[in-house]
Amino acid sequence: MTSIYQGREQTEAKHFILRKYLQTLAFKALHGGWNLAYIDGFSGPWQSRTPDHSDSSFMIAIDVLKDAQAQVRASGKKARVKCLFVEENSASFAQLHPAVTAYHDPANEFLIETFNGKFENAVDQIRRTMTNSFALTFIDPTGWTGYEFGKVRPVFEHAPGEVLLNFMYDFVGRFTASSDPKTLASFDGILGQGWQQRLDPLVPREEGLMALFSEQFRLAGGFRYVLNTPIEKISDRTHFHIVYGTRSAEGLAAYRDVEHAALKDHGMRRAFAREAIRENKTGQSDMFGAEGAASFAEMSTEAQFASIKCQAKDWLRDQLPSCPKPFSEVWPKMLDRFMVRKTDAKDICVELAKAGEIKDTWRTNGSRRRKPDDADQIDTA
Repeated sequence: MTSIYQGREQTEAKHFILRKYLQTLAFKALHGGWNLAYIDGFSGPWQSRTPDHSDSSFMIAIDVLKDAQAQVRASGKKARVKCLFVEENSASFAQLHPAVTAYHDPANEFLIETFNGKFENAVDQIRRTMTNSFALTFIDPTGWTGYEFGKVRPVFEHAPGEVLLNFMYDFVGRFTASSDPKTLASFDGILGQGWQQRLDPLVPREEGLMALFSEQFRLAGGFRYVLNTPIEKISDRTHFHIVYGTRSAEGLAAYRDVEHAALKDHGMRRAFAREAIRENKTGQSDMFGAEGAASFAEMSTEAQFASIKCQAKDWLRDQLPSCPKPFSEVWPKMLDRFMVRKTDAKDICVELAKAGEIKDTWRTNGSRRRKPDDADQIDTA
């Protein structure tokens, strides 16, 4: 257990995703010759337990971006990074501003700006920060207001650019069940006008609300792919969803890799936390202890992944009548629909080939490759 995250394991999972994905994106964008812009909305700090705010999203981002810039520059390439941190609360901003501007370094093209006000009111400054840059926008509100899609659409539409958003489902799920008209109307900006009538009554409420939100999110940014990662509390209740929007198949693949690692890590940390709570209540430890609980959690997570992979395999079987198609067209559609990685999509093709359902085209002409590449045709046997 990481002590600074004790009791807020869901925050650790969120920071895991932010750190790992930002590392991947920063290296790729900067190595590719892009300037990189990082926008942090609702920056905080909130519930930070460290004097240097190292457990906050803004310091995690600065740490990752400075390291990426240094490594890219060491390879002989230019690397310009611009950051904008937005916070409305005056007390939080008073902590945020000196903490982040201490890293403002124009001489080395590591630029930091702040904005004290509503995220929705920062759109013009955000757009200036994004100019001529690949942009990642991280939106981490404490509720569901302050980022109405109609108001922040120019931020979402920036290309090249991607968005990570913390959708606070725990709050949304409760307050969308309110009978207060004003409260219900406050969701129009993220769920769309008439959302109550469009909410599918035939699916679980969480699934229905996520479908509405994801569609509005997709439309706001013109994203080709929108994924959402549920992060649960210790109690096994969803606390929030990390929603990711991109127009890039490469980004899609990178995010699925990070998501897979994050959910495995989060599952084990929740198991450790549950065991610690049980020991505190009873004064006794389980015969297998926290390590045993974590091992069981890992097996449970892997079983869930295996089940999803089976669903993805069935989906590909259904697609076979419309084949042949290059693998480059198959795997993005699979990853868009299912929580699987590109390597899982390759494994599924190998399994279907061994079963005689598709051709192992990646092994023709004397090739010794064991798995398909993007150019290989996926075709029925």
